[in-house]
Amino acid sequence: MIEIEFTEEEIKALEYGRYHHPHPRVQRRMKALWLKSQNLSHKQIYQFAGISSNTLIDYLRKYQECGIEGLKEVNFYHPQNELR
Repeated sequence: MIEIEFTEEEIKALEYGRYHHPHPRVQRRMKALWLKSQNLSHKQIYQFAGISSNTLIDYLRKYQECGIEGLKEVNFYHPQNELR
């Protein structure tokens, strides 16, 4: 299990972002991390957030590496057409 210590400020930012961020994918990430800040087990988190255990691990690692700003990044794969 990945252990993370959250500050009160981070918890408030996660709580706000899980409802108010414009992108639903970011809202889901924020929700998962907010649930983690509430000391729920990983199994409870991925069940409540509707994500897989591997996705939860990805979210937690992203948070550890990049913080809340990293969770807000939305990168989609954009294949390049051969005609370009």
